[in-house]
Amino acid sequence: MRKEELYPLIDEILPHQPVLATDIPDIDLYVDQVTGFIEKKLAQQKRHPKDKLLTKTMINNYAKAGILIPPRQKKYSRQHIETLLMLYNAKQILSINDISLLFSILQKPGDKHGETEENSADHLIDLVYSLVQEINNDQAEQLQEICEEKVDLIQEKTKNVEGETGELIEWFLLAMYLVAQAAIQKRLAEAIIDRYFKPNVPQKGKSN
Repeated sequence: MRKEELYPLIDEILPHQPVLATDIPDIDLYVDQVTGFIEKKLAQQKRHPKDKLLTKTMINNYAKAGILIPPRQKKYSRQHIETLLMLYNAKQILSINDISLLFSILQKPGDKHGETEENSADHLIDLVYSLVQEINNDQAEQLQEICEEKVDLIQEKTKNVEGETGELIEWFLLAMYLVAQAAIQKRLAEAIIDRYFKPNVPQKGKSN
């Protein structure tokens, strides 16, 4: 295993350019236009060329389930598309029930006495989407650093295993490390949802 072999793999799975809010049309779109836009912008994230990222049925189901604010006269705004882009990532990891709990915050502006621009659902979605982009903008660099560090450890532990079998074992160990990290991170996300987004659930460690 050579570290240089990792770089094209990482480059292949992570988007070269994030979908910024300024990339999203500031006019309302019909659902076919929305799916076309998302297919174009997230095409690099497909595992297979024929995979569908988000279908009309998925979008309709999200709206019916209350996860996505219903379209206005069958048209979807920039905030709808921002929400769908975040939903695409969430659905890779979380159950539909967990997604529903997590995304409920985007439909609940904080001011109980009236909606203003600062606390409207649209403003909140714009804000959260931009923050998600900022926080995740160094994914490629972080992933590369983590993998390089683990490759060093794996090679040290398998230095006595030679030949093609040894190389495959190295790749196996790296894949299993990534699987373990994904499982832990998924469980942590679920724990956050259980603790802070489920209604009427007592917090662990606190007596009634």
